Amino acid sequence: MSGDSIDLALSTEEAERVYQVWPDLKTTCPTCANKGTYRWQGKDRNCDCQRQKQLAKHYTAAGIGKIFQRSSVADWHGDEEAYKAVDHYLQNWEAYVDRGMGVILWGPLGTGKTFLANMILKHLVRQGVRCYATTFSKMIEAFTATWGDKSKKQWFEDRFMYTQVLLLDDLGKEGRSSHNLPQTTFDHILRDRAQNARPTILTTNIEPDNLDLGYGGAVLSQLKRSCFHVEVKGADYGLINFRLENDEVDVGEKRRPIV
Repeated sequence: MSGDSIDLALSTEEAERVYQVWPDLKTTCPTCANKGTYRWQGKDRNCDCQRQKQLAKHYTAAGIGKIFQRSSVADWHGDEEAYKAVDHYLQNWEAYVDRGMGVILWGPLGTGKTFLANMILKHLVRQGVRCYATTFSKMIEAFTATWGDKSKKQWFEDRFMYTQVLLLDDLGKEGRSSHNLPQTTFDHILRDRAQNARPTILTTNIEPDNLDLGYGGAVLSQLKRSCFHVEVKGADYGLINFRLENDEVDVGEKRRPIV
């Protein structure tokens, strides 16, 4: 895509982490498997293998899963108002990212919140913004793994504290734990990010005004000041997407390109 910065090199450490997750990327195009062409939208197309590898590496380094790597906002078939809100954010991303303004996508299970969040992150990654995506429960696991391990503590801080834009998916699904760990960890990370104008994107089934019931008033206050609140309504988005992908397979399209 013209005008993006995806051609910027990953650090050696980031590249090695990517190859641990996706070892075939060292030698094989993730879209055409080195055949030079792939079939998509009813046509045989020439493959830009270098581009496909670069996108795959940058998205994987940012924690974006393979399914979302091959999806775009053009695939959205859900809540139109939520889409408009996300599009507005992306149209003005430079100002919002610079000001530390993130997004809370909230609503019932299965409406496409995670999809929209990952599309925001993909857009930012292509612009050269340093991003990282993970679930809220994995963040808690990563934090507890830092206890007594300086190298893991540095990795945690790099990813969760200092990444320019952080996506935390499924806030509220981690369950309760002893010593109020989710609340204290979340408060610590969010406070530092908000004070240093680093945007956070969240997805949750919890209404924003009810977040203080599980995470404290201080967290809610931070979220209200630093995030847009976008409600995502509608039918089961995953089921709709499954039907569309099944149709693509039926017409002989082995895999989508990475976009």
